[in-house]
Amino acid sequence: MSAENSDLKPDWASFDAAWYKKRYAFVPGLLGIHHDGEIFDFYREFGESLGHSPNMFFDEDWYRAVYPDILPLIGSGEFRSGFEHYCATGFRDRNPNCFFDEKFYCQTELCMSFEELAPHGLHNGYDHYLRYGAQEGRDASLFYSIKLFLRENPDFLYDRDKGVFVAFLENFMDPGCIDRRTSPYFDPAWYIRAYPEVSEHMDAWQHPLRHYLINQTPTAFDPNPFFSEKFYARTNPDVETVVHDGYYRNTYEHFVKYGQYEFRRPSPRVDLETYATDPAITDAIGKSRYPSPFAAYAVLYGKLPESENQDRNPELICKRAYRHLAEVRTSAILNTSLDFSCDVPDLSVVMVVHDQFAFTMTALASLRATYPGAIQFILVDGASTDETTRIEDHVMGIEVLRLPENSGFLIGSNLGLDKVAAPYVLFLNNDVELMPGAIDAALRRLRLEERTGAVGAKLVRTTGVLQEAGSIIWNDGTTSGYLRDASPHLPEANFVRPVDFCSGAFLMLRTEIVKEIGGFDPLFSPAYYEETDLCVQIRERGYDIVYDPDVVILHYEFGSGHQENIDAVIGRNIGKFFHKNREYVATRYERTGQNLIRARSSRREQKRVLFIEDYLPQPHIGAGFPRSNDIVHAMVDGLGLHVTVYPIFPPRSAPMERYRDFPDRAEIIWDRCLGELEAFLRARSGYYDVIWIGRIHNAARLRPVITACQPDLTGCRIILDTEAIATLRQHGRMRIMEEADIPAQEDMLRHEFHATDFVDRFVAVRKAEADLISSITRQDVFVLGHMKTPRPEGLSFTERRHFLFVGAIQNLESPNWDALAWLNDHVVPYLDNFLPTDIRIRVAGYLGTDIDLSRILTHPRFELLGAVSDLASLYETHRVFIAPSRFAAGIPYKLHEAAAHGLPIVATDLLSEQVGWEAGSDLASAPQTQPMAFAGEMHRIYTDEKSWTRLRRNALHRIFLENRPGDYKDRIHEILTPRQKDAGDITMDEPS
Repeated sequence: MSAENSDLKPDWASFDAAWYKKRYAFVPGLLGIHHDGEIFDFYREFGESLGHSPNMFFDEDWYRAVYPDILPLIGSGEFRSGFEHYCATGFRDRNPNCFFDEKFYCQTELCMSFEELAPHGLHNGYDHYLRYGAQEGRDASLFYSIKLFLRENPDFLYDRDKGVFVAFLENFMDPGCIDRRTSPYFDPAWYIRAYPEVSEHMDAWQHPLRHYLINQTPTAFDPNPFFSEKFYARTNPDVETVVHDGYYRNTYEHFVKYGQYEFRRPSPRVDLETYATDPAITDAIGKSRYPSPFAAYAVLYGKLPESENQDRNPELICKRAYRHLAEVRTSAILNTSLDFSCDVPDLSVVMVVHDQFAFTMTALASLRATYPGAIQFILVDGASTDETTRIEDHVMGIEVLRLPENSGFLIGSNLGLDKVAAPYVLFLNNDVELMPGAIDAALRRLRLEERTGAVGAKLVRTTGVLQEAGSIIWNDGTTSGYLRDASPHLPEANFVRPVDFCSGAFLMLRTEIVKEIGGFDPLFSPAYYEETDLCVQIRERGYDIVYDPDVVILHYEFGSGHQENIDAVIGRNIGKFFHKNREYVATRYERTGQNLIRARSSRREQKRVLFIEDYLPQPHIGAGFPRSNDIVHAMVDGLGLHVTVYPIFPPRSAPMERYRDFPDRAEIIWDRCLGELEAFLRARSGYYDVIWIGRIHNAARLRPVITACQPDLTGCRIILDTEAIATLRQHGRMRIMEEADIPAQEDMLRHEFHATDFVDRFVAVRKAEADLISSITRQDVFVLGHMKTPRPEGLSFTERRHFLFVGAIQNLESPNWDALAWLNDHVVPYLDNFLPTDIRIRVAGYLGTDIDLSRILTHPRFELLGAVSDLASLYETHRVFIAPSRFAAGIPYKLHEAAAHGLPIVATDLLSEQVGWEAGSDLASAPQTQPMAFAGEMHRIYTDEKSWTRLRRNALHRIFLENRPGDYKDRIHEILTPRQKDAGDITMDEPS
């Protein structure tokens, strides 16, 4: 081949006269030739036979030393030089110098074969590297890394047009360059100090690495202070044998290719396995800062990355502590017995592992402790070398699939899936610890919700912050874990919702579906984006991927990952995922901060309601809050809406768990209040379709906020649920207390509704109040009462005892405070004439912080129970429910609740009128001005089984007719649905 007329890339295939004159400076001076043509003629006639190199990219002496098989070819005249041989055939599989490795570059950096390069106009990997790879910062070989070279030598000057590699080749023989480190695997400065004889003849060797790779006694030299040829050969006789047989130049070649990944000791004082498992190292490898743990050890001289910041890096500290604790736990676990033996499993668990025995045992122990039921446990072992090889000795009843190599999560999971026998399968990492209830919660959701195809977990990192609360797919194919680095207690992390996908660290699926799909797509092997793709396939079959905050998993993160270049693998798989799922990805949101709140749920069509109340409407508080709680349930469970519950006054302390008296799909904002509402609405601009405000007095509080946020509430309608008209309660109290100068009721009503001009719709609890509101607001008012289902359970008449009073008392103006005082002072004395003294009046209900009932309940018949979270047992064991209210508004929720449980009621005429039931038929009643009559009704219903049975039967019938959940849901739907003239519409989802 003519170097001048080469069809190959001239950078390495052409003769460079300018470089040649500089490298072999004696030629022009000795022979008096300077013209480039004359220089080339000299090279062809004499230089080739003298072993001269034609350019900086090809090292003739090195080539002849490394490939001695070409010397006879040169001697016979078949090739004039090693360079001619390289240009003719050697470029396919041989290396041009000590800094570039053709096989390494094509297999590790490009992942392309020689044949795959040709269609791109490239003759080999070296061609690609000089054109593109060097500029991209790719590694040229194990012994030349541009990224490391620049990090280690920030003072190195180079022409950016030429690039770092070219500048280095131009200067690598200079005294100021020969000790500059080019690779984590070779230390030139140490090498020169360790072998002074090399330094003395550096003119001949040109560079320390060159000597190391072509000297005639390769096992006599160590590459750095952390590898010993003698030690490695002595402790690894299998390696010594293959080196002796000529398969490797020396034992170090075996170590860098294989031994370091098997955690073989490189020297007596280097414990590579312990160093490799430190979280600082796994994080650094995961971020591609170093190609391997040994590389990090050699560059950092055994220190840990960023060692000066270790004490200030909580992630590394916690990971290190978790790893140590896993080892401690494992020691204890091995003294016990773990048994997964079963005949018919409820659940199959597939875990893919490679070493990390302590992690695996910790995960297994937490799984067994968390769920004692029948589990088929399938362990796929990817060629582990630690105690994992004997795991059957420590754990009974598991199935172990042993692979000849570490094939990765995807292949291992699919092999495990073939063995699954249970209706549900859990893919579980080994670097996790399951929190109590996790398995039960996930199984319960799959069993109860036919629309749910997979359940994912709240993943908490070792620092106690979130890894993810469900994950998002953006419209460019990238992904993100929702709320990463946030507190696991944040309200946004603690409600159930459908998501794009959940992490494969814990992913429980319906076996039938995942087998129908065929498991994880091998397209994404060895790992990354495989669970994302699988979740998309499940969603496209009409199932939801559900994030469940009750499934809590402590995750080490990257503890079971691969040591390869994670960023590069993820980058490739993003493209694969995008092209495979192009139609689905196109429907996702653009990756912006404003879209984060919308993208956290995969259900794009779901309508959203912001529900604002005084306090979180928990049923035990009473005072209308049980009704608000029912409305939230109907919206979420019945209509499939996303509801955010926002209190004006938040709880005084953070909840230790999710609020169990709300739907688990409701978002409960317990940590913010009125003062933060404006910022909240601005952060969620355009997010809500409806704002539902509970109680009239909140209109005045919210009007300034709503006005200020008008641009963020475009298209959002405001509904005011009055719950009860305070004027009616206050006016009634004034009359009962016989106050002077009582204002006109109409004037009080106008004042109460003065700040409601921004409201689009009003809701009242009964028709009489709806008519009053309509007369003031000149709007149609919807009526929404109570929702109850008859539950006539409990004891018989003769088995029941005592009266029951239920009512919350927030302040001294409460109707319930007055009712109890009237009962104590005026009613009970009459009752003493009728009933034995051991018949009690038991009082249950929420009390404000300043309320002391002992001040007014002085009669010995009263027994104070305080707040009771579940009233069902009281309704089912008491004989008569009493409601002696003398003034009130709305409809007392407690009447409907008592009646729904089959407990007959004695109430004042006022409450009988409010509830709209027939006195004497549906409930017993007496005027609120006649305490003796009220006591008489209490005695009659308590002692007359026939009357008691009639009232119980008729009240249950009323509940069935008037308070059905289906009707309640339909009424709320009607309230939320805009009129024809209104823009837009709210379409309800079917509840999951």
